[in-house]
Amino acid sequence: MKKTALCFILLSFLSCKKSEETNEIVKPTTTSEKIEDTITIEEQEYIKFQPDSISDLAVKGFQIDSSYKIGNSKVVVGNYEPIDGEISSPDTEKDWGDRLLLLNDKNQIIYKSRGVGETYLYEPYFYKNKSNNKIIIVCQRAYEYFFGGDAFLLENDKIKYIGDIDVEGKFDEDKLVDILKIRETKDKITFTFDSDSIILEPGSKDIYVKNNNIRYEYNNKSFKFIK
Repeated sequence: MKKTALCFILLSFLSCKKSEETNEIVKPTTTSEKIEDTITIEEQEYIKFQPDSISDLAVKGFQIDSSYKIGNSKVVVGNYEPIDGEISSPDTEKDWGDRLLLLNDKNQIIYKSRGVGETYLYEPYFYKNKSNNKIIIVCQRAYEYFFGGDAFLLENDKIKYIGDIDVEGKFDEDKLVDILKIRETKDKITFTFDSDSIILEPGSKDIYVKNNNIRYEYNNKSFKFIK
């Protein structure tokens, strides 16, 4: 009888111990929730926004199409005016046409992009990462048709050219900036396209392809096209 009671007590103790161990194993479910939060925090989407425009800005010898105030800087798009219909300095035969300028708070030119020649449209669009205040500027290009855009990174009142996004939407009325999505992870900025099909090299080869995660990736050094 004593033996039976002892066995019962021992079995009860083991059962409780196993239950405690089971409870300890179940607890880490919160870890996966933290991992999901971390992934969300690490991948940030750039949101399109419209900075304040400037109406009374003048740059000597430069015809301004549009200008904007961002922080202590001014982003200006336009072209140097030809003299008597001829290309004049600082333009050259290989570097002329619409371009982007960055001015400091004293309206001094601290950056000048390369001219894009005889385009009909060179229009800037702005995308902001709210977590680190980086701004991507994409200047949409067009003749009678849209043909991609130039991407720039503006950070701490300094700007750098990222590269040429040589992509358009599958329909004539779909321009690059209508389908462009920009996201940033710890080591790169990714440019993707919200369309099931896109046109590569628009205006020159017009290659229609299915969009199987076609993208550009920028790692602060190189700008790579991934197909």
